[in-house]
Amino acid sequence: MDVTSAINSLGNDYVAKVTDAMKQSASVNNTNGSAANQTFDSIFNAVSGLVNSTNDYVQQAQQAEIDFALGKMTNTHELGVYQQQANIALQFTVAVRDKALEAYKEIMNMQI
Repeated sequence: MDVTSAINSLGNDYVAKVTDAMKQSASVNNTNGSAANQTFDSIFNAVSGLVNSTNDYVQQAQQAEIDFALGKMTNTHELGVYQQQANIALQFTVAVRDKALEAYKEIMNMQI
């Protein structure tokens, strides 16, 4: 696995999850309380899935570093791929968090 394919697979995974959650929340009718709860639940599940995936990538990178230090892994390129996957996943998760906070602040500043 090279770095380009790792980045592409990681990016597509996250983009698909966020896109699906946003499409689902846009299609739900917000006229009653249960629909609003379903929208929140779908977005919450998508975000928790992103955090779990990021955690998995970070743990894989840490395990690869340990394996490399112990001599179980001798390919430095593979170690770099694991580290790059974890780095990109973390950057994407932080970017999503920043955009969500920005949207929240904008909504809170709206006048009704």
